[in-house]
Amino acid sequence: MEPLSSRSLGTNAAASQRSNQSRKYRRLASKESVDDTLFGATRSQMSRDGRDRSRQAGREIVSGSKNQEIEEPKVTVAPKKVRASEVSVVIPVDELSRIRNETRILSDSDIEQIAAKKEADAESLRMHAKARKQHMMERAAQVAKRAPKSEIEQLFDKEKEEIRKRAAILKDQAHDSVKLMKTLGARAAAFTIRDEQIKRKQAIEEDEEAQNEKINVMMEIDRLEGLKRQEDVAEEKKLKRMHDRKVLEEQIQERRVFKDKEQKLIEKEGEEMLEKIRQAQRDEEQREKDKVSRSQKSMEEVLKFNEAAMKKKAEQARLIALEDEKVVEYQKKKAEDARLREEEENRKRQEAELRCAKLRSTQERAANEKAQLDELRAKRAVEARERAAREADLAQERKLKKEAEELRVSREAQAMHRQRSKIQEALQQKQEYENIIAQVEQDKKQFQDREEDLSKKRTAHRVALQKQIEEKQRLVKEKFARVQLEGKALKEEYAQELQKLENIRIQEVSELEAAGVNPSYLSEMKALDIAKARDC
Repeated sequence: MEPLSSRSLGTNAAASQRSNQSRKYRRLASKESVDDTLFGATRSQMSRDGRDRSRQAGREIVSGSKNQEIEEPKVTVAPKKVRASEVSVVIPVDELSRIRNETRILSDSDIEQIAAKKEADAESLRMHAKARKQHMMERAAQVAKRAPKSEIEQLFDKEKEEIRKRAAILKDQAHDSVKLMKTLGARAAAFTIRDEQIKRKQAIEEDEEAQNEKINVMMEIDRLEGLKRQEDVAEEKKLKRMHDRKVLEEQIQERRVFKDKEQKLIEKEGEEMLEKIRQAQRDEEQREKDKVSRSQKSMEEVLKFNEAAMKKKAEQARLIALEDEKVVEYQKKKAEDARLREEEENRKRQEAELRCAKLRSTQERAANEKAQLDELRAKRAVEARERAAREADLAQERKLKKEAEELRVSREAQAMHRQRSKIQEALQQKQEYENIIAQVEQDKKQFQDREEDLSKKRTAHRVALQKQIEEKQRLVKEKFARVQLEGKALKEEYAQELQKLENIRIQEVSELEAAGVNPSYLSEMKALDIAKARDC
């Protein structure tokens, strides 16, 4: 295309280019946004010159004053500035398209389209190269087939043959009949394991029952021995009390004889006073005997009560019996201490009375009035001692009642505690039972879900197998219709396959028997009809 020399046409073209350029570009800033001093004076000057040249080239492109492919003449003087409206240049269409493409602002969709086009072009190139490579490989394979095989290739062929043999073995193992035999063998092994587990569980249960029986017998023996020991201790205590009573009676008799001898030596003047003292002593002894008899009766009642409680509560007798025994021992000890104190007080009192009697007899010889006064004082002293004794008896009875009440309260508290413990244990056992029932229900539900999933999978597998079998039968029938001449070969192959399956069945049975599976569970596997199992 030749350039036109008309000024008006150039002016119109320059105006249209400026208007188009103003629509394409957007002014960002009127000033520079980077400090040139950061790069130094020389670089700032060079960058300023470069920007001036770039700006001048942009103006020339926009105004269309020059073609970019034409080199600018090198001049030493500064060029004369010419306005864009006074110069008109026409550039080729492809150059204008290139300039527009380089200066066009692309959107995201345009960039994606360009990238997709490039990717498609690259993919077509790759497919072409791949097809060419495949063609070259096929030609190389054909050449290699025609060429004689080397030792390495023969080794590779042997390896391939071994791989084919292993594949044939794997194929035989993937046969439905072989899978059926594997299933029967696994079920027989599972039944054998289940029998062993049942036997082991029964043996463990029998051992536990024997251990429990042994423990029960030992507990019963310990209980009987404990009862016997308690009876022996009670008998020993009883014998000891009888012996102590005899000793006390002998001591009392000795003291009585001693007192009689002492009283015979007293002079006749004090016989009346001594007779009164003897009467008081006899009354005191009677009271002591009554007190001893009452204490013995109370002790016997306590013993009877303890024995009755032990008989009623045989299962809990051990702890309660120990507590009762401690209480009884404590009471007996207290009673024995009280009795000893009383005897000591009686002895001291009697000695004091004897001294007083002797003193009074001596004083009566000196003055009868004073003897009467002493007699009165002695009588009052005797009455005061009797009152003190009665108060001591009452205090002792109150103390015994208080201890019995405390014992009753403690026993009631122990009974309540045992009852609460039993209730808590029952609640805990109930909670454990409910937890076990919930766990069993959950396990049962999970088992049912698994069984349903397995049933669905088995149904789907059975349907798939049925479809496969039907498809195989259809193919066999079509093949038999097409090729009747191959029937003999197929029969031989079928017989070989049956024989191979039979050999596999014999091998599986021998392996399972060697592994220790119960032979009775292998009867179904031994009686399996290979032909029917294969044709199903």
